[in-house]
Amino acid sequence: MNTQTTDVMIYTKNSLNDIEFSEIASQIKKIAGVVKFDRNQRVPSLIMVAYNASQTRAINILDKMTSLGFNASLVGI
Repeated sequence: MNTQTTDVMIYTKNSLNDIEFSEIASQIKKIAGVVKFDRNQRVPSLIMVAYNASQTRAINILDKMTSLGFNASLVGI
């Protein structure tokens, strides 16, 4: 069984308030393979998502965020 965990940074155009963050976190955590969903406390518009790469892809996580009405994009490093 492949348990390769990776992470992705997602930028949201606007910082999420606590209620928005909780709502989106509960939805993203429902995606198979998502291990962690957290935001940067110093830069709240940056979100880190850790996930099992054999179960989902970064684009699936981003698509879910945008389908929930949030303006977001993947951060390339």
